[in-house]
Amino acid sequence: MENQDSEVMPRTDSPRMIEIKFAVPEPLLRDLEAIAESEGWKLAELNRIVWERGFAAYAEGSNKRLVNRKMRGATDSKEEG
Repeated sequence: MENQDSEVMPRTDSPRMIEIKFAVPEPLLRDLEAIAESEGWKLAELNRIVWERGFAAYAEGSNKRLVNRKMRGATDSKEEG
């Protein structure tokens, strides 16, 4: 008997895949399920795409903030000297 989680995130032979669990608001999950059904995606695959794209967007913003802080630090150092 399979556990319920394997229905959401099926086991794959993909390298270095790690199963994670997190909570999302129910309306967002229902919207994602509707998109998956209408576009022919397996929900687990669409979950991975959303997670990867969300992470990429966050990382891009984080990198921009880091560069901005470093540039401001370099400018502040020049102004002090």
